Amino acid sequence: MVMAVPFLHALRSYVHGEIWCVGKPDAIHIYNGLELFDRFLPYDGKGVVSFFEIVGELKGTDFKRSIVLPHSFRSALLFYNLRIKERIGYSKNGRGFMLTTKITEAHEPEPTVEHYLKIIDALGCKRSLDVPVLMVTEDEERRFDEVYTDMNKAYGVFIVDAHYGPSKCWPVEHFSTLADMIAEKYGIKIYMVPAKDGEEVALKVKEGAKNKDCMEIKLLDMRDLKVCLSRASFVVSNDTGPRHISAALSIPTIVLLGPMDNRYTAYPSPYIYAIEKEISCRPCNKKACDRGHECLREIEPKEVFKMVEEILEDKR
Repeated sequence: MVMAVPFLHALRSYVHGEIWCVGKPDAIHIYNGLELFDRFLPYDGKGVVSFFEIVGELKGTDFKRSIVLPHSFRSALLFYNLRIKERIGYSKNGRGFMLTTKITEAHEPEPTVEHYLKIIDALGCKRSLDVPVLMVTEDEERRFDEVYTDMNKAYGVFIVDAHYGPSKCWPVEHFSTLADMIAEKYGIKIYMVPAKDGEEVALKVKEGAKNKDCMEIKLLDMRDLKVCLSRASFVVSNDTGPRHISAALSIPTIVLLGPMDNRYTAYPSPYIYAIEKEISCRPCNKKACDRGHECLREIEPKEVFKMVEEILEDKR
């Protein structure tokens, strides 16, 4: 969702008519304040009922062009079913027959930002952004301040879970050790902001820390997560979604790169501080490691702490 922002920004400059967006329900909050489209239709992509509900909502509209960003068969089927005249996207997963304009696939892995921007090139439109940029609205700020009255001092954020799978997760004991190092030198609070299914990981990190008073877990929705990240002094994150949000909000973000091919997520942001180890089996792109998880285990807390120090000292 975040890496689609440069594409959407250029499309908004190019299209003089209305732009409607169909996407996951949380996506609207990612894009709040950017004014990238005229209407947003939430669609979770699950089940036949929700599919035909979104078809029904779009039937009768007079759109001449549709652009399919996801690579799923279902996303192309949606616009094919609606018989929209022009259907543009990548010909993947056996869906080429449903597209009228097929974007050429790169032979090598490429950054997702660039992957989407190639559709802009195919439309003959000018690019306007090279990196994702997000914003927090006044309403989001106000709502956050009313609920989280305790978060009014300098703090850091840890993203300790990963929706993709455990292979992307830095060891919990490393996060615990890093938290203690930060608490000992700077005394600032560390907030962990896991997804609901990642709360157990966050609890283990806190249990393993000596200075538990400096750590707290916050379960936040997308709007509050944006505000929380936008006010952080720094973010230490597994290679997962929220790290793109914090970087797009201009927050120094230390990313712990593990099993994935970095070429998919690389873009020239000055706010990303990536740490990785060259391991023979990397990248494997597996959801669970069947070896010793060396790609992440060999990133030591003291190495990450040094980056935290540099970020905090630069802010003084």
